[in-house]
Amino acid sequence: MEGVILFADDFVFSHNDFESRLFHRIKENGIPVLPIGNLTDFANTIKSISTFKAIILDWEFIEMLDEQKFTKNPLDILKENKFYSLIFIYSHTQIGAETQESLKQIFGNKIEFLTKIKEEDQIEAECNKIFEAIKNFEASNSHLQTPFLWSHAINKSAQDIFNELELSDPNWIKEIYSNAVKDGAEPNSEVINVFQNLLNESIIQNDNLIKSLANAATLADVPVADKEESLAKLYNRIYYTQLLSTAPIMTGDIFKFSEDEFAVLITPECDINSKKATLLEFLKFSKTAASSFMDRKKKEKLKKESKGESYDDSFFNNGVPSRHLLLSFPFESKVYNQTAFIDFETAFVVKSKAEFDGKRSDYKLNSPYIYQLRQRYLAYIGRVGVPAIPPSLKSFNLK
Repeated sequence: MEGVILFADDFVFSHNDFESRLFHRIKENGIPVLPIGNLTDFANTIKSISTFKAIILDWEFIEMLDEQKFTKNPLDILKENKFYSLIFIYSHTQIGAETQESLKQIFGNKIEFLTKIKEEDQIEAECNKIFEAIKNFEASNSHLQTPFLWSHAINKSAQDIFNELELSDPNWIKEIYSNAVKDGAEPNSEVINVFQNLLNESIIQNDNLIKSLANAATLADVPVADKEESLAKLYNRIYYTQLLSTAPIMTGDIFKFSEDEFAVLITPECDINSKKATLLEFLKFSKTAASSFMDRKKKEKLKKESKGESYDDSFFNNGVPSRHLLLSFPFESKVYNQTAFIDFETAFVVKSKAEFDGKRSDYKLNSPYIYQLRQRYLAYIGRVGVPAIPPSLKSFNLK
């Protein structure tokens, strides 16, 4: 995997110290290495550069406060910044099992803990140990190559687009933002959506990424404990996004009006800003009704299978015009096998600010799935009945 190695240690600039000599020895191997000497610079660097070939990170940094020395570790920085890079916690300090486990929960197999042996005759051995660990990681995690390359493609495309927009009109953010305000739309979402659309159009033309995606599809599966649950978690993340409390109200936001009544906000994005102080439109549904529907389907499945017959699960494809199913719906956190059942006949409801204020859940339905839901609902209520075709006309057209 290509990229820069980030070497973060508070002794990296002390020329007579072991860490500095180790840094220079790694650099002599022809791989770009960026030295970082304190936690503040480390935090700022990982926010500015999203993906590294590897991060070699000491666990104890000596900091100064009011002319007093104290030690500090990077735990909080690692918890706050879920960057997609291989991380080596490289320290002679023993790190507790609980801390190691919490970091593995965040970074999975992308984090390793190496013991630093600070002996002058061990620089070559330590350098080889680090490179061997990187080599082994890359060999056993070839599926990570595409996300790494993808991150590089995003960075390059983003810089190209920002440059093009700046050259077109340095006031481009103000222009798009102001027009959105005039139109009554949510201006922040509008500016971001414009950029995201341009980013998508650019990335899809990245030939290296396209080839890497095709190659990734041919790799052997990475073993997982429970394949079905793993896929449910995957699609839960694809369908829904967990919201920050500060996020603006958006089309697709999921509201919880009671323990049983949930709803998806369907007011168009361009109208939310002007309506959110008074009334908003929702499609509501019952958790109990959804559970009852799925219980019936589970019984039907068991009955079919007991007779040795195959079960038709095509109802999940939303072929019935009057209803819509949302799989792996986040009724509860970290429960991935629940399905929402939306009956278009009774789903539409208008709620006042007093009714919806403070009722937004922690999730929203992502695009394009929210647009599919709105489109299917509008198609249902907008359908037009026409007379049946008479048998004689059918017969004549078959001659």
